[in-house]
Amino acid sequence: MAYEREPLNTEGFRFAMNQIDDGFVFENFGLSFLNATLGYEFMPVGGVKDKGIDGLQYIYHQKGFDKVIYQLSTEINSANKLETSIQKLIDNKISFESITYVTNRIVLNKDTLIDSLFDKFKKHIKIFDQNWLVSYANYSQATVNAYYTFIDSYLHEFSKPGKSYVVSDLANDSRLFVFLRQQLETQRNDLKLDDLLADTLILFGLEGTDPDKKIFKTKTELFESIRKYVKFDPKILDETIEKRLIVLSTKPRKINHHVPINSYCLPYDTRLEIHNRNLADEQLLDNFYTQTSSVIKKYFQDGDIVVRNLAKLIDETIHKIFYQQGLEFSNYILHGKSQQVIEKDLQEIISRVVDESSVVDRNKELVKTALLMALRDIIYNGTIEQKKYFKSLSNTYMMMFLLQWNPQIATYFESMASKMIVYVCTSILIPALSEYYLTPENRRHWNLLKGAQQTGIRLYISDAIIDELKHHFYMLRNKYEKLFQHNETIYLNSEAETLYIDEIMIRAYFYAKSQKKVYSFDDFLSNFIDPDLKTVKDDLIIYLKSEFGINYFNDESLKISISEEEHLKLTERLQENKSPKKAETDSKIILSIYKLREKNNETASSGIFGYKTWWLSKDSTTYKAVSELFGDKYPVSCYIRPDFLYNHIALAPKKQEIDKLYKEVFPSLLGVNLSFHLPQEVTDFVQERIAEHASKNPERLTSILARLSEKLKSDPSVRNRKSVKLFLDEELKSLMS
Repeated sequence: MAYEREPLNTEGFRFAMNQIDDGFVFENFGLSFLNATLGYEFMPVGGVKDKGIDGLQYIYHQKGFDKVIYQLSTEINSANKLETSIQKLIDNKISFESITYVTNRIVLNKDTLIDSLFDKFKKHIKIFDQNWLVSYANYSQATVNAYYTFIDSYLHEFSKPGKSYVVSDLANDSRLFVFLRQQLETQRNDLKLDDLLADTLILFGLEGTDPDKKIFKTKTELFESIRKYVKFDPKILDETIEKRLIVLSTKPRKINHHVPINSYCLPYDTRLEIHNRNLADEQLLDNFYTQTSSVIKKYFQDGDIVVRNLAKLIDETIHKIFYQQGLEFSNYILHGKSQQVIEKDLQEIISRVVDESSVVDRNKELVKTALLMALRDIIYNGTIEQKKYFKSLSNTYMMMFLLQWNPQIATYFESMASKMIVYVCTSILIPALSEYYLTPENRRHWNLLKGAQQTGIRLYISDAIIDELKHHFYMLRNKYEKLFQHNETIYLNSEAETLYIDEIMIRAYFYAKSQKKVYSFDDFLSNFIDPDLKTVKDDLIIYLKSEFGINYFNDESLKISISEEEHLKLTERLQENKSPKKAETDSKIILSIYKLREKNNETASSGIFGYKTWWLSKDSTTYKAVSELFGDKYPVSCYIRPDFLYNHIALAPKKQEIDKLYKEVFPSLLGVNLSFHLPQEVTDFVQERIAEHASKNPERLTSILARLSEKLKSDPSVRNRKSVKLFLDEELKSLMS
């Protein structure tokens, strides 16, 4: 149902306009805004054979008035762009009487520019710039709605650290669809991408080591080297790298482990292999730049242009191609598909690169045209070396993309996090507290909550959960005094005995005491609460807020009312497998989550991200009872899987980190080296999913992405990279094996 929005804050509107760099996004917003202000319909200008070459994207005529032209643009140099567009229209023999240039930029000296262009072309010109857009922001409810549609669809907010924004068309971009589909494939674990990447990074990190020269690296030094290469701390690969160190140092060895000094180095055969490969890659890079520079200079000569730092211009262009349209570009290089997407975006990419370069203003339009022609020539008709170079970078892109090392995918998950409301269960809180004395890399539940907090997810506990947690501490005190207080020596002298203790908090206490980190059980408890247990509830509320940012909400403040009939019915069913108190608590929480979703109208307002409100718990069996009892009334689970948050939110690299990584990798020798060993089936899968995305009805994509998102968050059958298991449980398993 349509409803009226609040009038827009014009400064906020101006800020949002300044964030738009994507021509397609501005085209969608601009046409909607123009229709709301002028009442016109717009049709694309026809009769242009190749808009990619001729530079006539985003050009429309007023329906019924073919000679009234409108162009939408995000380019910084509006004067040059407008003049070039008029000339292109004339060159393509498109008859027109007037042109209105619409831009999200501020155009200085508009009257002078209009007069000079009229003198040159004898065409009527209007300029609707950012100031014009701002002045009409609150013109009507239609203009307000056009703005909010843009905000809801394209402007994505990151909450932590601070607030930042990025404009991206995630629904119509194939990357998000392909990524989510791949994550839900049952075969994805068979590809072992983590292993391939870990092996490559280990070999990179050990370059320069030499046992003959006594040059080794400890595990810590190796990890530090890897972090320098990837420009951030890839925590999610830590366990994989640990395991691959063992595999690579076992026959047939790719690396050597010198046990006496617990350090690693490359053996002679591996050093020779890497040395020869590096030489070949260096030669490939040299050939690529020599050949590419030659082609570009040929087109520059046609326009009588001189560019001083041509290599930098090439680097920036390749970087932006992979950053902005890497999936489709790689798909074309590897499979000959997605050519239409390349043609659609390539000119805009080149235009942005040249605008941000040191090329003098009077030459920029000529450089754009020459560079576009040259790159099309190289992409479609390149030499063997040029094709091999682009293929190597494309394989590397595919690997990084599927590992979530992608700016658009990072945008999606960070923006999702900023919108999410998660109620936390004791099945997460108790394990997290038990990890207090573990080393940082072994704090799985702790890191899950800290990572969720840092990405801006709003974490909550209810009355039911805080009461359950309070009684858990009463139980711990009682059990310790009855069963363990007078037998501490037994457990402290036997690691196996300690690890067999059922209560994970008591097990954690003995582990910490054996490491001489605590002196008594009271000392252990005092990390979280006052050991006298008189103020447990208040202590826990304060501690969880200060440590993890988890906010306490009492039932009254939620302002919802669940069905008492449903509550009793679900509680009765849950008592088949749970204690009466636990069944009542879980029943109340899960029905409250559904009521909150209904109250906040999340079905209609969440867009591609799916539902916002979730229940973080390890017990997903309750939803099975909900489905059996209430059928289709609650079609989407309210449980969010801990491993989803762990892998895709808490430990995932952030967009800012990925931006730095892409700057280093595309293009670079590292970008070429990372491409080795990528299985063919990976790129085949991606190609199929890109085609599947293209076949979808655009009006359905938002809903499709929302359903994929919800399945990834909640489906217990989905396998993931790292599960959230207790470190001490794994230690026990290793002792028993």
